[in-house]
Amino acid sequence: MDILRFVLVGIGAGALYALIAQGMVLVYRGSGVLNFAQGGFVMVGAYTYYQMSVGWGIPLAVALVGSVVAGAILGSLVQLLILRNMTRASPLLRVVATLALFIVLQALGTLIFGSSLRSVPSLLPTNSIEISAGVSIGADRLIILGVAIVSTICLWWFYKTTAFGRATSAVAENQLVPASLGHSPERIAVANWAFGAGLAALTGGLIGPITYLQPNLLAMLVIPALAVAYAANFRSFPVVLVAGLSLGVIEALMSSYVTIPGMSQSVPFIVVVTLMVLRGRGIPMRSYVLDRLPSVGLGRIPVIVAATSLIVLLALLTSILSPVWINAFTVTIGFMILCLSVVLITGYGGQLSLAQYSLAGFGALVAARLFSDWEWPFLLSVLGAFILTALLGALVALPALRTRGIDLAVVTLGLGVVLYNVVLNSKDVSGGVEGIRIPPIDVFGIDVSGLTNPEGYAIVAAILLFAVAIGLLNLRRGASGRRLLAVRGNERAAAALGVNVYGTKVFAFSAAAGIAALAGIMLTFRGASVVTVPFDPFQSIIAVAMTVVGGVGMVGGGIMGGSLISGGIGSELFAKLHEIESWLPLITGIVLLVILVRQPSGLWAVNAELARAGVNKMKDSIRRNRAAKPNGSADAEFSQYANAHTVKVVPRRLKIGGLRVAFGAVVAVSDATLTVEPGQVHGLIGPNGAGKTTVIDAASGFVKSTGTVTLGGDSLTGMSPLRRVDAGLARSFQSLELFEDLTVRENLAIACEDWNFLKYLKDFVKPGRVRLNTAAIAAAQQFNLMDVLDAKPSELPMGRRRLVAIARSIAAAPSVLCLDEPAAGLSDAEAQNLSVLLRDVARNWNMGILLVEHNVEMVVATCDVVTVLVGGSVLTSGPPEEVRSDERVLGAYLGATGTTDEHDTDIRIMSETT
Repeated sequence: MDILRFVLVGIGAGALYALIAQGMVLVYRGSGVLNFAQGGFVMVGAYTYYQMSVGWGIPLAVALVGSVVAGAILGSLVQLLILRNMTRASPLLRVVATLALFIVLQALGTLIFGSSLRSVPSLLPTNSIEISAGVSIGADRLIILGVAIVSTICLWWFYKTTAFGRATSAVAENQLVPASLGHSPERIAVANWAFGAGLAALTGGLIGPITYLQPNLLAMLVIPALAVAYAANFRSFPVVLVAGLSLGVIEALMSSYVTIPGMSQSVPFIVVVTLMVLRGRGIPMRSYVLDRLPSVGLGRIPVIVAATSLIVLLALLTSILSPVWINAFTVTIGFMILCLSVVLITGYGGQLSLAQYSLAGFGALVAARLFSDWEWPFLLSVLGAFILTALLGALVALPALRTRGIDLAVVTLGLGVVLYNVVLNSKDVSGGVEGIRIPPIDVFGIDVSGLTNPEGYAIVAAILLFAVAIGLLNLRRGASGRRLLAVRGNERAAAALGVNVYGTKVFAFSAAAGIAALAGIMLTFRGASVVTVPFDPFQSIIAVAMTVVGGVGMVGGGIMGGSLISGGIGSELFAKLHEIESWLPLITGIVLLVILVRQPSGLWAVNAELARAGVNKMKDSIRRNRAAKPNGSADAEFSQYANAHTVKVVPRRLKIGGLRVAFGAVVAVSDATLTVEPGQVHGLIGPNGAGKTTVIDAASGFVKSTGTVTLGGDSLTGMSPLRRVDAGLARSFQSLELFEDLTVRENLAIACEDWNFLKYLKDFVKPGRVRLNTAAIAAAQQFNLMDVLDAKPSELPMGRRRLVAIARSIAAAPSVLCLDEPAAGLSDAEAQNLSVLLRDVARNWNMGILLVEHNVEMVVATCDVVTVLVGGSVLTSGPPEEVRSDERVLGAYLGATGTTDEHDTDIRIMSETT
């Protein structure tokens, strides 16, 4: 009976989770945005119902309808005023926008209604219905379950059978195709935001009478809803219902039968992580052609500015400020270090982590136990906490290795929730609100306890802040930073150049977790006890938001963001200004939204740009003189490698035999066989959809295949892309996939730098200069790139960008190079020049080249051997002259393409005789 009773209790909660999650699915399907503000819409609905019914005396039914309308209007305004202006922003920034909206809605709820609990009358009957002897369920819970079931059926039917529903599904996959058929992606997004927010507001109106109203409690309902929506892969409404009910029941049972504190609240994200590992893939995110990530700093250390700032800060701490202000500065310094951890993991690594504040609390807890219970020296305790938290960060990264993009926000928030509920908020583990008492702190015999010597403690924090900041600046300039930015920019391209993507992600999570631990220690060791209860997951959202405001890609932005978090100098400044401090969260959220729309790179980037413009204006004459001279660094490297064009690679033959690639029931390549000889260019042509690019993907290890792939007689079958690059097989991509945050020189360096794990540690201290090897310099010479080594790819015309992509692919001197449509978008003259360059590389470097290209004229002029692929199978292979005169080839092109102008030209070229 007890089990049945808890099952019935869980069904009521699960139905509410399902309703909230269905709204999240609607928003995701209609706009491709993972809406972390869904709990805020629940709060809007609940308080609108409360104000209309209790405050204004409006009938309950009308109040419920009013709450739904209010939520729908607010949801449509979010799309129209905010997200419509961010269509070219990265998915990361669009998710941060919903986090900012979460902050705004929660702050508004607190300002208007306060933080006290409020009750509201119920529209639904509240009597109990007896299910069996001694077991009953509230009538309102049964009605809510019915609402959830009816909602599921209606949504499933509507989106399955109506034109709007089908258009929404199409837009979720690709915006361009539905738009070409007359369906406006913008109107579809607005409608789905209205539906999703309205459904959340309906849930708020229904949940209000069941529980007390409180802004934080209502807003945080997004956490279990995220788990439910993820279980349904953000697509299936029936699965959302089943997952919501199941989650509610599991939570109810665990709250009764599991004695581990906080475990029942952690269930949602234990489910998320489990599903993530089992699925082995991420949430399907819509691809945006013009995604824009926040800009990244150059990593240069402003010696004068840094030294001046440190001297001024030390003077303030030792001679000027009162103990109250010293404590405020110490808190702000701790938040600055925390935001620097966000700069590393999100700004450099491109991974959205919402667990940084929880990791900071874990680091503080470990340090307190080592310092108090084990009686380790303070500095040794800090080091131990850094290492153990870094290891925990690596564990956080493990499920994230199977995902990418927005999935990380879900899983890291979940892991933060689990960590907080089970560890940081547990009286048995962390001491609860009383915390862990710590002895006096001394460093090298000097008392630096926060209570007895706050100046000394603040100086330690300041020195630690500067050490972390300089370390991150060094990291950005080093090979480790370049690898992080490569993975952030494009994982496939990074892997194709031999970057260990998994290892780079683990390093980013580990190092960022260790830095977060330092922040937690500085924040908590100020008093007599270390208390980790305040380290709730919501503060991680605040940390990310403030870092984005400052500039998530820059060390200065992290420092600026930390100064904006309340609790430090900001709170002390506004403490005398009556109620202004209570408005700070709202102001912060609004400023964040404005910055995301207008200046996604943050305030620090704006200030840095203004300062740079002023300096440049003063040095215009000097710049003109320098521009008139040859590039000194390029000349130096050119002279150093005067004979670089004579580079010879290790000759290896690439043999592909019986290759087969299938995507589900669709066979893309079937029994493809070809051989690429050293010093030759082997062309692979065929109609659109013949499987040419898939052959390269399979050969380079990016898709699973059967058959054999050998290089120099060594089998590559089953190897990862990383190991195939090490074996001597490189590739390029049709879409170039250059690293836009890096210069041409740095793009080349990614491919040719020697690498070992110790460089991660070395680069924090001494990164060294960017050095190109002989092959990279030879490639730059061969493709006439010496004069643009210090330019970014975005500053170059398309023709030179393509040359950069090819030069980068051969910078590591591979034995075989696979090129995927390198002439796409080039003029005839540029294509002819590229043809000459490729033949020179093959002959002079003794490199085998597999060339996939639609420009048949270029293929005929460039290649020694041409293989024709039709329908995933090899039609014929041989010298260009024989292949172009083969009637089967002409028939295959004509049959596959009809009479389109482009392929008519291809046919004419192939049929010409020499």
